This record gives sequence, C-alpha cells and structure tokens, in this order.
Amino acid sequence: MVEKFNEKANALATEYWRLNGITADEAGENKLEEIEKLLEKGIGGKLREKLDAEAKRLRKEREDRSSAFLRLAEVKNEILELTADLAPDLDLFGDNFFPYDSEHEPISEDYFSALTDIFFGKPQPSIQFKEAAFSKEGIEVHSKDENSSLKVLGYVMMIIQETAKHMLGMENGIDKSCMLLKQNEYAFIALETLIKEGRRLRIKEIKEISHHEDKEYKELMSDIYDKELVNGVAYLVSDEREYNLAREYDGEYEATDFGEWVWRICNAEMSKGEEEGKRKGILNSGLNIPRILKFFKR
Repeated sequence: MVEKFNEKANALATEYWRLNGITADEAGENKLEEIEKLLEKGIGGKLREKLDAEAKRLRKEREDRSSAFLRLAEVKNEILELTADLAPDLDLFGDNFFPYDSEHEPISEDYFSALTDIFFGKPQPSIQFKEAAFSKEGIEVHSKDENSSLKVLGYVMMIIQETAKHMLGMENGIDKSCMLLKQNEYAFIALETLIKEGRRLRIKEIKEISHHEDKEYKELMSDIYDKELVNGVAYLVSDEREYNLAREYDGEYEATDFGEWVWRICNAEMSKGEEEGKRKGILNSGLNIPRILKFFKR
C-alpha cells in the first residue's frame, strides 16, 4: 500500500495542470515574432528600448515553456507510475460506497481530469464503469450483490492499474488480452458490435448487426461467417481468462468494462502505422476504422 496516495495524487495533478497551462499558452510566440521583425528593421528610440525589454521577457517565457514541456512529460510519467500501483486511501464501506479515509485528503477532481487526459486525450471529472464509478467522492459500486462489492473494487482498480502499466510500457494484462484478441478476428467483430450498440444483444442480433456493418466480408466468407461469429462470442465469455471480455445474461451478451478497455487500446494500436488501402490480418474483417476511431475519441 502506497502511503498517502491521495495527497501524492493531488500534488501531481496540480502540477500537471499548472504545466499544461504554461505549455498551452502560445500567444507570446506570435508576439515575439512580431517584435523581432520590427527590431530587425532597425526601429529606434524609446520604442526600441521598450520592444527590447518586451522581447527579453518573451524569450524568457519561451525558455520557461520549453522547460515546462520537459517537466510535464516527467509529471505525466509520475502520475502513471503512481497509478500503476493505484492504492487510494479509503474508509470502511457501507451500501456499496467506499468513501475516502477522513485521515487523508480526498482525491481531487484534478487527478481524474489529469489521468483521463493522459489515458484518452480528454479530461473527465471521474472514471465511469458499468459496475462502479471512481470520483472525488470515492468509489461507488453499482452492483446489487452486496457480497461482490470488494470484488468489484478490486476489478476497477485492476483495470486502471493495467492501463497505466500499458502506457508506461510495462508488462500488463490488457496487452496480453489485446494480443490474443487480434488473433481472433470474429471475436473482435463481435466485441466491436457489442460496444458500438452499448446494450445487451442476443446472438441473432449480433449476427444481424455484423452482417449489415460488415456486408462485403460476410458475403466473401458466407460459408463460415455465422459459425465463426458464434465461436467468437464464446471466446469473449470464456472462463479460460481471469477477466472476461463479455458476459452472458440469460442468452443476452454484453461487453464487460475490461472488454471495452481492451478493445479501445487494441483498436488504437492497430490503427497506428496503417497505410491507406492496405488491409491484412484482422483488418481483413472489413471493420470501419474511421467509425471505430470516432467511438474511441468520444
């Protein structure tokens, strides 16, 4: 257990946003360029003295921005390293809610904004899961099964920890699941369908939606498409892995939180370095990459 996790997380988040503000302010760059052009033209008198002083100040700001960029990268890594060993200081729980320990600072919204900015490129005030919400208030478990509260707590912490490890280039379960998912194109298609729809689906519905979205590939592989799609769904709910990518509820299927996070990261990695017109491996499934990326960025 990391001591005083909350305080460290808050301090790093405050520094992250301070540096982010410095690096985002580029107004001085344009002004410095204008001043230097005037000075090059040989303008003199009191105006030159004033412009010289202003140029000196703006050059100092530029140096500070350059240093801020370097420091921001360091702070980003520090936040990820802290999060890779996520250990929030929590109090005893009741009614599926884990508040922060009163002997420690509550985790600030700045931390969640910084972490989601690093994870997704878009700051958010909390981290929402199907089974729980992690915010400045604490961790609220949505499960109605009281006996599962601790299990859900460990589950959401695992997802956040593994994502931080992924971004640090450390060994993690998300990358391992992603590697296996990329080897099963039909499981990827089924998981993408579940995530896109955002609701529980029966096998029949998964087939119908996949046929519509992936019509060209369906026609090409008509002899095995439906059978392999069913096998893909079975793979998603398989108990062979510690954390399933999807779950079955009385004949209906839904992507798990872990499945969604694996899919996001796996898809983002597949899109890197992709050349226009080239389709190989899993990309032969006919998946609409621009549409997937639109979902990933929302």
